Amino acid sequence: MGININSGDGGSPVRGTVISQNVISDEDIDIAVNTPSEVDIHLNSLLGGGIGVGDVCALDGSSVCTGTVDATENYWGCPAGPGGHGCTTISAPRILWTPWLQKPVGNH
Repeated sequence: MGININSGDGGSPVRGTVISQNVISDEDIDIAVNTPSEVDIHLNSLLGGGIGVGDVCALDGSSVCTGTVDATENYWGCPAGPGGHGCTTISAPRILWTPWLQKPVGNH
């Protein structure tokens, strides 16, 4: 896992988190989030080839994490955005991802 923001299944919220200007590759989940507060993820190149941004609460089936994930303005490994051919994906519908970058960070 590249970056993991985890408050422990509804524990104390991790507040004010901004993840920006990273290049993450060779990971199953580039950025994993498990917190009941908002996490902002912008201007990153998510090149793992699997899940670019993972809502761990949704993957684990937990209902206590109600925070939002704003993952707009990231490059998802291809110009088509999350889930496009050759792109990384998202793991939950509550992850905001549009608009996205069509070129890697530093190349736009």
